[in-house]
Amino acid sequence: MDEIVIKGGTLIDGTGAPPREVDVKVQKGKILEIGDVRRGKAEVIEANGLTVMPGLIEGHNHPLGEREFSDPGFKKYYDNMVNSPALALMKGIQVIQGLLTRGITTVRIPHPTIANAPELRGEWLVALRKAVERRYFPAPRVVAGGCVLPTGGHLNSMGPPFVFNPGWRGADGPWEVRRQTRECLQHEVDFIKLIGPGHKRYKPGPGPEHTCMTREEIVAAVEEAHWKGVPIAAHAKNGPGLRFAVEEGVDSIEHGTQLIEQPDLIEHMAEHGQFLVPTLGMFFYEPLVDAYDGADPGTRENFEAMRPDLVKNFKACAKAGVKIAAGTDNTYWDAPGLAWELYTYVEHGGMEPMDAIVNATKSNAENCALPDVGTIEVGKSADIILVDGNPLKDIAVLQDRRNIRTVIKEGFTLVEDGKISW
Repeated sequence: MDEIVIKGGTLIDGTGAPPREVDVKVQKGKILEIGDVRRGKAEVIEANGLTVMPGLIEGHNHPLGEREFSDPGFKKYYDNMVNSPALALMKGIQVIQGLLTRGITTVRIPHPTIANAPELRGEWLVALRKAVERRYFPAPRVVAGGCVLPTGGHLNSMGPPFVFNPGWRGADGPWEVRRQTRECLQHEVDFIKLIGPGHKRYKPGPGPEHTCMTREEIVAAVEEAHWKGVPIAAHAKNGPGLRFAVEEGVDSIEHGTQLIEQPDLIEHMAEHGQFLVPTLGMFFYEPLVDAYDGADPGTRENFEAMRPDLVKNFKACAKAGVKIAAGTDNTYWDAPGLAWELYTYVEHGGMEPMDAIVNATKSNAENCALPDVGTIEVGKSADIILVDGNPLKDIAVLQDRRNIRTVIKEGFTLVEDGKISW
């Protein structure tokens, strides 16, 4: 149908405005009217007793990477290492279709995480994005990232160098960083991700992440991305690399788990409109903690010890007005993912449910540079979900995929009663 009327539901429009009982009319994939609308020849979707919301946006996901909870650490890449990388790409299709049934209509993917893939510059994710745009299969729209990574940094040092294809090579010095950034832009990625500002310590013990990119290298990447009008993100948790990334103007910090150790950076991010993608929920999701602890005993104890400071960090950023974009760093087959992330913001971070929902809709759309989605407003793309239950009273209702009754993306009904219908 060219026209749809969603009738009788409680609208949470994603802007942070109070909910209201209104109808929503969709025409040719766009939101035409909100209010008491006439049916005309439109198909009617009865939403009495349901919550009508914008499609959720997953702000940090790696659907081509890990496979099972039982395979943490480098072992999780074994399946991708011993098979054609095309297998991982097809696995990613299944994963993002699963996200669709959870009410996610857009997924931002920072990198493919296929250890034997020929590249990390974005070719594979751009191909996935184009396949979804051409409607080869029903799935959330893909926001495709391309990676810039230094020698010895995160990803580049996940295994011995001889197992990685040339696309995983590291960049050393501002000119090599510029080259990798330009290669990403050649593939027409939607954003750049810097892997080097922070990397886990090489030896056990306390202390900040190792810094694997210089300030000058970060400046080079930021300049190249911004010259082309493309956002740039940085994997950084603490230490000098986090400072370099924030001060030199990246658009988002992925993780940022110890920003509170450098509180002036929190003020800087709030003042300059830089986003934080906190990926907080994974530290509280017990099946994941159990899996990691099973492979690396002591992980549970470590995660539990970290939780108070992680919550303190999150609250400080939110209080200061840092823009929060909800993302999970998740890839697992059947985890609640984004819904769990929002639950964590409310249950542990003290955030109001409405603000958590805005983080997964309007804020994420801004971080993805997608002005046409994220809210239910006249003229915008009709990305709409119908939820059985009220997430403002209980944010946990979003965790049960059975509560995601209908998923509409660009005016097409892709999920009905929890099943992909196209």
